Amino acid sequence: MRSGSEVAGKPIVDFWTILFFIMAAIGLYGMAHVFFYGQEPSYGVTRYVSWGLLIIGYSFLVGITTGLSLLVIMCHLFGLKHVQLMERKLILLALTALLGGFYVIFWDLGGPFKLQILRFVINFFPPHITSAIWWMSTLYALELPIIALEIYLIFTKNHKWLLPIAIISFLVGVSAYSNMGFVFAGNISRPFWFGAYIPIFFILSALGLGAGFGLILCYFTKRLVPSLQERLSTVSSILEKTLFFVVLGMMFFTGWRMGTALYTYQPEVAGAAVALLWGKLAIDFWLFQVILGMIVPFFMLIRKPSNTGSLIAAILVIIGVFFERYNTIVAGQLVPVNSVYYDKVFYMSYTPSLSEISLFISALGVAGLLYLIGDRILNKKFAQEAESEE
Repeated sequence: MRSGSEVAGKPIVDFWTILFFIMAAIGLYGMAHVFFYGQEPSYGVTRYVSWGLLIIGYSFLVGITTGLSLLVIMCHLFGLKHVQLMERKLILLALTALLGGFYVIFWDLGGPFKLQILRFVINFFPPHITSAIWWMSTLYALELPIIALEIYLIFTKNHKWLLPIAIISFLVGVSAYSNMGFVFAGNISRPFWFGAYIPIFFILSALGLGAGFGLILCYFTKRLVPSLQERLSTVSSILEKTLFFVVLGMMFFTGWRMGTALYTYQPEVAGAAVALLWGKLAIDFWLFQVILGMIVPFFMLIRKPSNTGSLIAAILVIIGVFFERYNTIVAGQLVPVNSVYYDKVFYMSYTPSLSEISLFISALGVAGLLYLIGDRILNKKFAQEAESEE
């Protein structure tokens, strides 16, 4: 059995440090391209498909934050003491994922060459309360210091204030992410997005992301601190059940959404559904979103999987959620709104550029590096507590 001192004494530079550093450095290509050529030649978006991989990456990363915040508040409200063993790691990852989301949206807005800080100030003051995007950016700007405060209270074990701050963090996070869904759902010029479906699905998929990353953290923590194996197995069991019901809900929502789109046959909505089912996005939809993201994890989780099985199922669901977000956002822009005036639906096209791909990978690397830095600090205290319990 590895002792706490051995855990705390892990090497500063390991495989994960090198991997995340390389991922973060890949973004230098995209940064240089934007710096020398500007956004328009660097990104694959057009006036027709104006929201691409960077917006998708932003919604994915902040979704991780919302999902993990949901898990943390469940720990407190339902008295899940075993899950509270992991809350420090969960909330730390929530913070770093949020910072990764800010990093990628920073470059979507143009990078530092347009005085972004000044633009953010102008965005907040005066308040634009009728703008969904204003509410989204304001709520996420509020969530960052709240999560930082929550981490401080967790580290100092200040339980008096931890629950109310966790509740506030939960309310702000859910409001921010559902409001992000409303940015799409309230866009009547994109009928495939319009309606109440997307905000609800955003929260459901966020819970899937939270449970998925929670299982990944459990898997590696079990290997890091073997003395916690038994108690973390209880945590894994709770997260597996949560992930199973999320996958079930995603299958239900996806099936009815595609069926409704084809049955009503509104040109822009049905055209987007066709692009997903047997058109330009069919491989992304069927292979990554449906088969790998829903069907395979469903059968893996329907019976109690092994530790490795839980890890694989979690990774597959995370991949599925990413491609769901990608497919939904891109498909909603492929059919122009004026298609209703033509006899046949026609499609636009979108392929992420190398600059967009490099910046998205870089955002994942930055979030991973920040988590490792925090985890190095956390591990000493975490391992000392495990050693004292032994």
